[in-house]
Amino acid sequence: MAGLTPGDRIPDFARPDPAGKPLMFYDLHLGQAMALFICGPAATPETRAALSALNADDTDWGKVTRVALTLGTPAECAALVSELSLAFPLLVDDGTLSTHLLGAPAAGMTAFLLDDNLRITERLQASADFKTLTDRVAASYVARVHPAAQVLRQQAPVLFIPRVLDAALCAGLIAHFEETGGTPSGTAYVKGDTADWKPDPSVKMRRDIYLKEGVWLDRLKDALVRRALPEIQRCFNFRVTQHEVFKVIRYDAGAGYFRPHRDNESRDTQHRRFAMTLNLNTGAYAGGELHYPEFGPDLYEPELGGAAIFSCSLLHEVMPVTQGKRYAVLGFFFGEGQSIAPVEYREAGN
Repeated sequence: MAGLTPGDRIPDFARPDPAGKPLMFYDLHLGQAMALFICGPAATPETRAALSALNADDTDWGKVTRVALTLGTPAECAALVSELSLAFPLLVDDGTLSTHLLGAPAAGMTAFLLDDNLRITERLQASADFKTLTDRVAASYVARVHPAAQVLRQQAPVLFIPRVLDAALCAGLIAHFEETGGTPSGTAYVKGDTADWKPDPSVKMRRDIYLKEGVWLDRLKDALVRRALPEIQRCFNFRVTQHEVFKVIRYDAGAGYFRPHRDNESRDTQHRRFAMTLNLNTGAYAGGELHYPEFGPDLYEPELGGAAIFSCSLLHEVMPVTQGKRYAVLGFFFGEGQSIAPVEYREAGN
């Protein structure tokens, strides 16, 4: 793994401060904006210059909490804090954490820009001219839009995870779908140990392909392991260990929808715990939002590359697509002790 990249969440870690007292990174986060800076060895002129730039009085950091991590001993870092009068926490690393975050040692300073949930929005690096880097980071936080707070009295229990896939991977999955054009999605009607599988326009209209192997599946699973599964465990206290075959799907304008349904009601789906809809081209179509009728009239739409995760027991529907084509990745997750019922699928009439 080449270190953490945009979309990944900074893990919690404990590192000593210059006094030798262990500090937890998450304890420094109280819901405010944060930026993490990783520097080289404490004793080098480059690290001193980088920390000086980060500490410059003429940079407006506003309410951004800066945290710096540098290689060395507590004593070496204590000397830097005293010499530079640092106005932000400086943590000491032996190289293990820095290597995990960066993937490989990097010269100069690396900046991780974080959202309010400590997910990386941007990764920047400079081996010189550190003031330009730190000013750019500060300016990016100032430019962020801060929507007014809303009072919510009802909402569906849906987890949104942004930036699970980057735009290039989204475009690649769409192109992979279009290599075949997909096949009409079916509905299973289970009778005993067999299930008739057939398209049913009264239920849904959609085209699917299955990701059973290959590079696209490998890249998708890598992103989900890094960015989606840890959030499911953190937010729902559920450890995902298994999944069904992932699908890339397409809803077409005028003929794309999925009527209200639950994802775990039949004998062959009762093992499912969480469903995932991961949008590949949000903004390129109209309609196609998720609706949870039990929780009001609101419509839900993940951003491009973002996922919506929800319990398979929730009633939900995909609203008709009215313009363009909507592409997404679908997945179903479950854990230990939940096994797929042995059902023989057959094309209806066979």
